[in-house]
Amino acid sequence: MNQMLQQLNQKIPKAFKFAIEFLTRIPVGKHSEYQPEMAGAAVAWYGFVGLLIGFFLAISGWILMDLIELPSLLVAALVLTLWVVFTGALHLDGVGDCGDAWMGGHTPERMLEIMKDTNCGIGAIVSVALILLIKFSALTAILETENWVLLLFAPVIARVVLTLVLLNLPYLRLSGLATPLHSNLNVNAIMAAGLVLLLVLVLIWFQGLVTALMVSALGYLLIYQSLIKPLKGTTGDIYGTVVEVTEAAVLIGLVAAL
Repeated sequence: MNQMLQQLNQKIPKAFKFAIEFLTRIPVGKHSEYQPEMAGAAVAWYGFVGLLIGFFLAISGWILMDLIELPSLLVAALVLTLWVVFTGALHLDGVGDCGDAWMGGHTPERMLEIMKDTNCGIGAIVSVALILLIKFSALTAILETENWVLLLFAPVIARVVLTLVLLNLPYLRLSGLATPLHSNLNVNAIMAAGLVLLLVLVLIWFQGLVTALMVSALGYLLIYQSLIKPLKGTTGDIYGTVVEVTEAAVLIGLVAAL
């Protein structure tokens, strides 16, 4: 069994493996050393990591609700818990920092300073709580339809949107992890991967995808007006916020389209 897992691990593209390690807590063998070139190449795989997360969520929902026959409210809570565990709350941390910065920062300089502060304020608590509440409520509605494949949409779309943000907006930190990453992005690979993943979602449910993208656009506009525009750029915390807000917006769109 161990030998089989080792062989499977060797066949995983290095950039995909790096993306999984960076965006999730899913074990994929020996931890890779950080390399700017690999980090840039891994961005094209972000959406496929979202597909992997969505697949785990769909399987988990099916097992908990159909096989174990737990009520939808409890299944929604458990699926959301697994969602947070899979990602290590990586993106929720960004939501918290941005919530504090938006509430307490009256200048761009102060907002950036608050984002670097490890202390947690009321803005962080409220922001994270609201995101989780929206996700939980939407998951409950989706799970009641037992259409498990819909759980693929939010993780995939959120990470495709993140790749587009990485491509098109300036990064503000001079010494952050994303600084060398930006100079090693493969534009063609990122665009091709995004189109392939969106095509997959189109084949699953076109109307749901359109509605989800429309609501996601409103979510992005909210982030742009409150954070990106005042700062004139992005940070790692904003990247996390983009993922979480987009996931919540996609779930709202799917529920609206049901």
